[in-house]
Amino acid sequence: MSAAPVILLRESREPEDFEELTNVWRDSVEATHHFLSLEAIDRLEPRIRDEYLPRLRIQVAERNGSILGFIGMKNRQVSMLFVADEVRSTGVGSKLLEWAQQQFPRLVLDVNEQNPRAAVFYIKRGFTPVGRSETDAHGLPHPLLHMSWDGAAR
Repeated sequence: MSAAPVILLRESREPEDFEELTNVWRDSVEATHHFLSLEAIDRLEPRIRDEYLPRLRIQVAERNGSILGFIGMKNRQVSMLFVADEVRSTGVGSKLLEWAQQQFPRLVLDVNEQNPRAAVFYIKRGFTPVGRSETDAHGLPHPLLHMSWDGAAR
């Protein structure tokens, strides 16, 4: 029996990766963010590619040259963590989050309350809810849970 192909982490190659990262983002959002309409996702997609990704430090998970997921950091804030639907629950997200936890002794993030699997994912990895907002960063009625992780307290 052969070993499963290894998942490699690397820094994003900007901007060459942005189209594939955006495709992973869209695949993940369509599978997990059922509270967003396809029209809302369509409106967000060019902003993700052209505005949000260029502002972040991005670590990519890939296997055999294909991007499986990515984490986008702004200092110690996890701004994005998205995994292609076909590899969800296979350890890709955990590997990316572990990378971030090795970079920073403390992390913060916001997670959509309407995506409960994501909130559970973070709680299982040591994050604690520390607050809540009724709206997202754009003022839309998508409640956010504010979470933090303190590696020094572990």
